Amino acid sequence: MMLGDSDRIGASCHYLRLGEWGLLLDAGIDPHQGNSTVPPYEKLKGMPVNAIMISHAHLDHLGSLPVAIRHFPHARVYMTPATAALSEVLLFHYLKVQERRAKLARIQFEPLYTPEELENYLYLFQSFEYNFPFNIHGFQESKIDLTFWDAGHILGSAGIEIKWRGKHIFYTGNTKKSKQFILKGAKYPRRTHILITETTYGSNELAPQLRKQNDINRLAEYVIQKIKYNGAILIPVFALGRTQEIMYLLHRLISQGKVPAVPIYVIGMGIKINKIYDRLLHKIYPDFQPKFFKTITADTLFRKQYRKPSIILATSGMMLPNTLSYEIASDFLSDARNGIAIVGWADPETPGGSVRNMNTEKIKAIFGIETVQCDIKVFYFSAHSHREELLEMIEDIHPHNTVLCHGDSEALRWMKAQVENRQLSSRVIIPKPAEILTF
Repeated sequence: MMLGDSDRIGASCHYLRLGEWGLLLDAGIDPHQGNSTVPPYEKLKGMPVNAIMISHAHLDHLGSLPVAIRHFPHARVYMTPATAALSEVLLFHYLKVQERRAKLARIQFEPLYTPEELENYLYLFQSFEYNFPFNIHGFQESKIDLTFWDAGHILGSAGIEIKWRGKHIFYTGNTKKSKQFILKGAKYPRRTHILITETTYGSNELAPQLRKQNDINRLAEYVIQKIKYNGAILIPVFALGRTQEIMYLLHRLISQGKVPAVPIYVIGMGIKINKIYDRLLHKIYPDFQPKFFKTITADTLFRKQYRKPSIILATSGMMLPNTLSYEIASDFLSDARNGIAIVGWADPETPGGSVRNMNTEKIKAIFGIETVQCDIKVFYFSAHSHREELLEMIEDIHPHNTVLCHGDSEALRWMKAQVENRQLSSRVIIPKPAEILTF
């Protein structure tokens, strides 16, 4: 049963019933839509929930976990060690952000959970490394074997394999089949009977044609051009994942002499996340040294006090109002010497989405400016597999049943048609919200 959003990206949550036992796969929220997007856990009243599996620490897969635990207090919570470390930071930070937004909007703050509640829940988190099979604690008689696979999306992200009574189920979470700058790409089981897969870039026909090196070269040229005219480049980034990947790319370009050595400012939650990467990255990928980001982190920016030329990595990646990325963008957009580099996905309904789509009239209205002078460029450094990579994965695993999720309506329809036309799976399903599927 899909409890989260079925035809958009947000509030991921799936329920599996295996005989007398029940599992939740993720417990997300749409952080931009507020408390109204919590999955309807009340629909599971009277049904068993023995374990909650978290694929990774982005809020659209994690953000309602305390609410899920409140509904199912006897469930154990499983994730990788890196996801456990990141989840604690992200869940506390979400509370602070929501409280700040409520104050600015002058409305009563109604938190999904309290800091005290969250503190009490942390002891439930149980973590296992990749490729280490385990059972649900206290329910060994269930004969449910669980294994985390490296999903290649962010630090600690996992595909979740479930084996029960000779059947295999695999949930991709968010997956990236090819390498990023830090992460080495996803690993998958050799076969599965039921595949539950994301389809984020299913409607993007351009992505499979792009070559990462071309965009690396484009970014280097863009930075050189702006620095030449004593400008600055704003790169709105998600604190978790995009910040670290782009930091590493810029470090590499500067080290290779392809980009001049200018100050790189890091803003917001990315600073805290860097410390977790420093502690855990080398344990997953031994070719990185401990405290790697500490050696490349440049200046920390808490207010709009930066010098030019420079590069500014700022959260939020969506450029939401009352964030430094929004405030800096407001200054940058009217100055032709500056640039804004969009390096990832942005919800079209957010300011970042309007900038990414270069919707001039909407940009002027959102940021309160008369003209857009700043040079905006989009670069494709995604943390998701494009649609051909997803199809390659499905072909390799060759599932009997494929359940499509985590994508807009167009992406879901395109993926379903292609999986059926290429005969990659016997049955392909786009589930409706709270629809019960029987296998």
